Amino acid sequence: MIDYYLVQNKVPVGSTAYHAVVTHTEGLDQNNFVKMLGEVLNINEGEAKRVIAGIGTVAKNLLSQGWSFKIEGIGSFSLGITGAFSSPDASFNPAVNKITVHFLADKELGAAARSASLNRLHGVEQGPIIDSVEDKSSGAIDGKLSPGHGVQISGKDIKIAGADSSVGIHLIDETGNAVSVPAGDILENGPTKLLFICPALSVGKYTIQVTTQYSPGSKELAHSRSYIFNAPLTVTTP
Repeated sequence: MIDYYLVQNKVPVGSTAYHAVVTHTEGLDQNNFVKMLGEVLNINEGEAKRVIAGIGTVAKNLLSQGWSFKIEGIGSFSLGITGAFSSPDASFNPAVNKITVHFLADKELGAAARSASLNRLHGVEQGPIIDSVEDKSSGAIDGKLSPGHGVQISGKDIKIAGADSSVGIHLIDETGNAVSVPAGDILENGPTKLLFICPALSVGKYTIQVTTQYSPGSKELAHSRSYIFNAPLTVTTP
């Protein structure tokens, strides 16, 4: 089920139209995905993990060589380059230009998504939304965490504010255990950008959750709201 609420458009000024904001406070973790894949393929969970790892390895190898590719029934993956170039002969500048991965869902996947049931939430105040997570050590977007180095979260209404005990930046491992970022390690705290020092983490995959009572209005939210960014962020060295 897709839970969503409606927010009035700010552009143009005075607009009477609204747009939908989908809530992402919960998501399917990898353990559940592995279990479901094992059931579909009639294999055990260990074999299902190897299938997923194999697909990930092949995908990374192809992308690292600059190839686009398609997985039937899922979608197409391709590469792009962002950032401005100063002239027609300018070289790629890692400080300005980034290589990005684009995904286009197959018709079957899109049709399956469109068949999901909808639930419009009433009286919901707007909460945080995460657009991307950048590992400052490697420059990786939505893919890596480096303990002891900077991490930048970009989004909307993500400023950490409020006295509720749940408020903060939380890194959640595959078993559901969370490591919270100490307040003193949050170097920049704004509505659209958070910069913090990644805490000590074990090797593995993590998701980021931002919980806050921040509101763009004059008052903080009465209750904290969370956003879980479900892109897997990998720690390769402790």
